[in-house]
Amino acid sequence: MQLLRADLQVWRQTVMTTVIDLWYWSGIQAGIMGYIMPALGLAPGYGVFIVAGLVIGAGFFSVFRMVAHLMRDIDRKHEIFYHMTLPIPSWLVLIKKAAFIAFNSAFLVVCVLPMGKVLLWYQFDLTKVSVMATLAMIVSSSIFYAFYILWLAGIVKNSSKMGIVWTRFNFPLWFLGCFQFSWQVLHKVCPVLAYINLANPVTYLMEGIRAALLGQDGFLNVWLCVLALLVFSLLCGLDGMRRLKRKLDYV
Repeated sequence: MQLLRADLQVWRQTVMTTVIDLWYWSGIQAGIMGYIMPALGLAPGYGVFIVAGLVIGAGFFSVFRMVAHLMRDIDRKHEIFYHMTLPIPSWLVLIKKAAFIAFNSAFLVVCVLPMGKVLLWYQFDLTKVSVMATLAMIVSSSIFYAFYILWLAGIVKNSSKMGIVWTRFNFPLWFLGCFQFSWQVLHKVCPVLAYINLANPVTYLMEGIRAALLGQDGFLNVWLCVLALLVFSLLCGLDGMRRLKRKLDYV
């Protein structure tokens, strides 16, 4: 708890800059998709559809930055190496790291949601929002991001190889993970690809948050998405800790 508290003290110094950058980036996308793209023939509700994805995607777009920070620390063996020498179980250090990442991801998600409502206003119908399902998605997605980042840190050999995080993992998962379309639409166009895409955790992030914010109709069951994210979290956590243990070479 003391180590986590120390991380949060440092986090407080940069959090406003992160939030402003997030609002700037997501606000531009929300405005274009909500007001400009419908003029080209897209459905009027497409802006809200994209904003729902941006809400949960706030944590996903912090993945590269968090992995880069962790890799720099591992390469130089500064903070994490020191923490491994403390009289606590070594696995607890990694759990602390995961808890901090999960908190940061949840905070970013919560920041985007009101911004989307303000920008789209009447387009974003809050009467369709399921509070319990939304909270469940925020928690499960934050846990997934935490262990996904640890897994990526175990996969990447060193800081010079950070490019593969985006090109081999984040980009294909995001672009194919139903951010710009729903799983049902993909199933109508190409059923085989749709079923393959069920192995993509981002699919459950997008489908789950849209079911929670926009209503269940037209999306995968939100509770199935929560369960799937927890399973992916478990797999990433177990394999990520195994890889990091080997990389850090601690006892």
